[in-house]
Amino acid sequence: MNKLLITISSKNPTNLLIQNITNLNNFFNDYEKKITIIDSDSTDFTIYDEIKNLFPTIDIHFIKNKNYEFGAYKFSYLQYPDYDIYCCIQDNFIITQNIDISQINDNTSFIYYNNTGFDQFGPEWKYINNYINKFFYNFDKDFIKTYKHIDFTKFTFAQHCSFIVTNSNIKNIVNTFTLPPTEKIHSCLYERLFGLYFIINNFKTIDISYCVKKYNGNRI
Repeated sequence: MNKLLITISSKNPTNLLIQNITNLNNFFNDYEKKITIIDSDSTDFTIYDEIKNLFPTIDIHFIKNKNYEFGAYKFSYLQYPDYDIYCCIQDNFIITQNIDISQINDNTSFIYYNNTGFDQFGPEWKYINNYINKFFYNFDKDFIKTYKHIDFTKFTFAQHCSFIVTNSNIKNIVNTFTLPPTEKIHSCLYERLFGLYFIINNFKTIDISYCVKKYNGNRI
């Protein structure tokens, strides 16, 4: 697998996006690499104009995405369906060192770890069944049996909705989640849904938080 697509979900970006791209250009050099930015209805395009001058090979899509990171990743996959590996990150999610993704396969993915599950939602975690039923595709009975054994107060989820997966898995993720997020709370929920996707499918996940600097900023 040697073709890598890096998708950056962005809205009203700052200079962090330029730093992000600069770093990315220095990493993953063993792969045929492409970077694309999916904009989510920005009102300030100043940084994009700079990027066009500094990095003319980068594709920027102004699609008025209102479905948060998931919407950006889905659009990107549908536009670029033939890559081997998909790195999906936010614009202020700065990768600070090279990540050895040679271990990736259809059963192994890289995610930014957080192990608090739905605990951060406080008492709302008790209504997990409602969340699952609303946001998950129709899984079979084996899935129902599986998720009822998960401790939803604390499990590993894909914080910042950031992960690196194979073509097969980004395709499955896009086809699994049929109700896109439309509110900020949904985007936080999707971090956990991505994590549950990996858990329920018995994936090996490798933590990339050690090589990332995540800067504070408004969720798109």
